[in-house]
Amino acid sequence: MKKKPLLHIWLVSLAFLTYGFTLAVGVPSSAASTNSLRDIAGSYAASQIRSLYAAGIVSGDENGYFHPKSPVTRAEFVSMLDRTLGIKPVAGTVPVFADVPKSSWAYGYIQAAVSLNMANGTSATAFSPNRTISRQEAAAFLVRALALKTSSSSKPSVKDAAAISDWARTSVSAAMQKQWLVGFQGYFRPAAALSREETAVILKRILDEQKGQTVSAKPLVSLGWQYQSTTKEFIAQVQKTSVNTLSPRWYFLQKDGSILDYSDPSLVKWAKDNGKKVWALFGNQFDADATHAMLSDKAKRTAVVQKLGSFVDKYQLNGINVDFEGFDPSDRDNFTAFIKELATALHAKGAVLSVDIPPDTGTDWSEPFDFAKLSASADYLVLMAYEEHWAGSSQPGSVASIPWFEYVIGSVLDDIPSQKLIVGMPLYTRDWYQAGGQWQSTDLTVPESYQRLSQYKANTGWDGGIGQYRSRYQMQGATHTIWLEESRSISLKVQSSLNRQVGGLAYWYIGSESNDMWTAITNAITLKQVRQRL
Repeated sequence: MKKKPLLHIWLVSLAFLTYGFTLAVGVPSSAASTNSLRDIAGSYAASQIRSLYAAGIVSGDENGYFHPKSPVTRAEFVSMLDRTLGIKPVAGTVPVFADVPKSSWAYGYIQAAVSLNMANGTSATAFSPNRTISRQEAAAFLVRALALKTSSSSKPSVKDAAAISDWARTSVSAAMQKQWLVGFQGYFRPAAALSREETAVILKRILDEQKGQTVSAKPLVSLGWQYQSTTKEFIAQVQKTSVNTLSPRWYFLQKDGSILDYSDPSLVKWAKDNGKKVWALFGNQFDADATHAMLSDKAKRTAVVQKLGSFVDKYQLNGINVDFEGFDPSDRDNFTAFIKELATALHAKGAVLSVDIPPDTGTDWSEPFDFAKLSASADYLVLMAYEEHWAGSSQPGSVASIPWFEYVIGSVLDDIPSQKLIVGMPLYTRDWYQAGGQWQSTDLTVPESYQRLSQYKANTGWDGGIGQYRSRYQMQGATHTIWLEESRSISLKVQSSLNRQVGGLAYWYIGSESNDMWTAITNAITLKQVRQRL
């Protein structure tokens, strides 16, 4: 067997053992990691390098050398920028680029950056990770990552402005205005390679700009619904997530107006011990008749309100999440009245009321909901922004394509203050196929969809128009299609929601996702906070 070059071993080791610079100069040994870098005394960036080194953002090679004059590759620049901004590597199941396989040390960094639209490839299928990054490319990456506003009429005030590529001109101008990149003797040198010391200066400027800047926005609600899991299983699942508000399925309306109670005090205790809130779900089980009987009878409404209030007291709940679906539009006003009465009772106890709502489709499914009046009473409305194509739909398609997702959010924001809106995310998908001339579908968790891709060697490609991977495979003579939900697609949905300044995010359902999706979700929130500070 041919031995791998020592340089390759260094780089691969670095991806797993450190968060230091992933440049082609090796990995710092434990001895080098605790000593000063040996070759930076004469560098103009010595203080910046030392500061970043102390913060764990950069490192030297195994012998303690930093190599300040060495050029930086595209992959190395992205990984360094990720670490500077607090972005974690995403172990996505589907590689974005053919030349950045899962075995690459840079895989997680590049997957994370692309999911956040911080970086793009040199083509639809290639990132060119080992190509030296130019100063103008670095400017473009920085402007994209930090969402700087650019002007098409802006021109860099440098002598070699004509040498700057058209695609980079506005980015170079914006980056120079922020003084992240600067010229030298009146020249920008757009095609020149970016060195390690130059990179250290840029990253330190970005870090310094964030110091002392705070984000005063109200903390996001991160709500996770329980489904088909025991309390023990639910807790284990939540521990893998960024969820801060739990919604266990505990209360269900019965035909006689009573409420089934499945409360588990051990979950409330665990939540309190771990700094999380509990908004127990109260559902109607899609029973339109039972719902009408309760909503249309003032005495029954009052009894339900009092019973839910007693649950809040008895179990020390932080709130109630009302999930009424599939009831008659004629009960619209009574449902609005019920939510107003319940809100008054819960607020008197210091508890929160959230109400699940469907997209505004103009059908019997959404007609029972007066969004404006409900938002006037409830603390939050939780938009179930999924089921664009549902089980039984006459046509196959995505559970939530990004154009549809953005449309349904925008349509309800006409009636709901953004800070009162929690956007529900799909952590599931469907496998579509035809049988007997009819479209059929099978609900899949995210891991189940990954398993099918692997088992049947599916052909998978990114569809930028819908913001998802579309995967096809053959089984028993039928063509199956899955519109995947995974780390890249969920990142787009989170970013779109955060850009609308919503009050929170919700997830249906906890336990159906893959772990890399939570990294992508956290990264999107982190980047939004960084951008707000700059």
